Amino acid sequence: MKQNKENTFPIDVDKAWNTLHARLEEEQLLPDEVKYLSLQKRKMIFRRVAAAATILGFMVSIFNILHSRNDDSLLSLQNTESSGVLVVTLEDGSTVYLSANASISYPAAFEEDQRKVELNGDALFCVTKDANRPFIVEANGITVEVVGTVFAVQSSLDNSFELLVKEGKVNVHSKNNQTRIPVVAGETVQLNKSGLNKSGITNFRIFDRYTDKMCFKDEKLNNIVRAINIAYGTPTIIADESLNNRTLTVAFENNSVENMMELICSALNLKQINKQDTIFIRK
Repeated sequence: MKQNKENTFPIDVDKAWNTLHARLEEEQLLPDEVKYLSLQKRKMIFRRVAAAATILGFMVSIFNILHSRNDDSLLSLQNTESSGVLVVTLEDGSTVYLSANASISYPAAFEEDQRKVELNGDALFCVTKDANRPFIVEANGITVEVVGTVFAVQSSLDNSFELLVKEGKVNVHSKNNQTRIPVVAGETVQLNKSGLNKSGITNFRIFDRYTDKMCFKDEKLNNIVRAINIAYGTPTIIADESLNNRTLTVAFENNSVENMMELICSALNLKQINKQDTIFIRK
């Protein structure tokens, strides 16, 4: 790709399409509907995606994702890039927005009496409510316990612990002090020399940084739609359940919900219907 005088980088669409198509077929990621389209129509779909420049995952790998088992039979997921938030859905339906250079360990299937994960770094959690199985986050010697809520945890070996609650209520305690501190929406807890101290959140914009640039790696369509609905509050409904398990690698940066759905539909050869404030996705 050569740079021209206007400092733009023209894309050889035909060459890019051929490379992309070969890779998708090799990895069996090409939807059946796309396989049987004419070459001209498939190129037209690719041009729309390339022009939007937001579905990056089909063309390049933007994340080095380590997905392995450790000695405790936990799955380990790490976002090793310096920017962008990796969004993952756990087996209970809870959504985790994992910041750059953060990692999380969790079981493939949660226990019957609890849902426990280990975090290193920053992450936003949107926990599915389950009164019989509390959701537990362990981070840097601090334990956070919830039933179902939305909260952010900032923690690493180099930085002190901070918890910010956006919705619902959580309990937090340290290894040195087992007394549980209740934290409700609009409150934050910080760890300093005197222990855990609670105060009010002064900047709610901190939650937005987890959703400004969202990236999904081989994620199911229904999980992507759920994560976007949680982040933006605009209802999107998948009208045909047979589409739920379609997988997609995609990245969005400061896109509107309507634009994100348009790009998803273009990539998967689906149809988007807008009715009042709701977006419907169908074949």
